[in-house]
Amino acid sequence: MVSSVASMTSRKSYVPKVKVDTLILMTDGTEIEGSVFIKATQRVLDLMNEPGQFFPVSCSRTGDITLVNKAAINNIKPLE
Repeated sequence: MVSSVASMTSRKSYVPKVKVDTLILMTDGTEIEGSVFIKATQRVLDLMNEPGQFFPVSCSRTGDITLVNKAAINNIKPLE
């Protein structure tokens, strides 16, 4: 019974996300082209206002996941 309650709880907290291709310009001039995952009702800019200092980006070239420090971002824009 406990496992079914736990699975019901995790389903309630599930929030659908969408993949958005972005170009991120860092304060040191580095450019990161990759994908971020945001709530279906969010904009990319809203990601910057969420709690937390970092967010994950999936690099377009390598597929690696990189944690990006929000304080080091100069500009972020969706490529779509």
